[in-house]
Amino acid sequence: MSAQTVVITGTSSGFGGLAVRRFARAGWNVVATVRKESELQAHDGIESVRTLLLDVDDEAADLAFGERALAQFGRVDALINNAGYFQAGPLEATTMDQVRRQFQTNVFGLIALNKAFIPIFRKQRSGVIVNVSSISADGGFPYTSNYQASKAAVASLTEGLHAELAEFDVIVKALHPGNHMTKIFSKTEVAPEIPAEYLPSMTLFNTLNTVRSDPAGTADVMFQMVLDGNTKKVHYYSGPDGEAIPRVKQLLGQDWYFEELSARNRAEASPLWNTLMPAPVAASD
Repeated sequence: MSAQTVVITGTSSGFGGLAVRRFARAGWNVVATVRKESELQAHDGIESVRTLLLDVDDEAADLAFGERALAQFGRVDALINNAGYFQAGPLEATTMDQVRRQFQTNVFGLIALNKAFIPIFRKQRSGVIVNVSSISADGGFPYTSNYQASKAAVASLTEGLHAELAEFDVIVKALHPGNHMTKIFSKTEVAPEIPAEYLPSMTLFNTLNTVRSDPAGTADVMFQMVLDGNTKKVHYYSGPDGEAIPRVKQLLGQDWYFEELSARNRAEASPLWNTLMPAPVAASD
């Protein structure tokens, strides 16, 4: 049997780049996408990787990408929809163009790629799709409402597809990473002309999130999601906060959870919250 093949979008850095290396080390063929021509050398030196140009905002290119990816190694066994970006700031100051572009990349492009690969997986009666959502989809963070809404849409879409494609032995899962040290924050698109009244609380909130966890663990979770064969589990979490938040929410109940999280976002975290929530684990290097 030839080596299995995974397609990973958004691989120039961060989770995507780490996942390329994680799968390649395990003997997989990898079709890795990047958005810019200058990034095509991102995985040079890794023999089992084919790096292709793909702007996920281009729905026509997305819809044709399944066959293009299939042609690289003659098979596709898994798709990881990792590409996305972070738009931040109060919704009041966020332009409608920013809203549309956030959803175009994080939701509509992802949907088009799902559509591109579903027929391949359905016909071969096998395949795993991992759609990268976010812990923010579990709710409650200020100044991320547009991004959070896009990632909640990804989570909900994945739940529907998990049920829809089960009869074809195609497994669809959502990954909810927590707060990690990746370049997504250095590429944040911020709302323009933010009213001055927001600035003190925004600054305070940002100071609470300066320490972020090592992203390498998320690549390991991606690998697990593709290989574990679990047909019942839809939502996976990574990072100390990513793993803790859904458990804390279940333990406290939704109302109490949001009360505690709201206090934390004002730098007034209770002893209970501090006991339940683990600290970030920074990269060793």
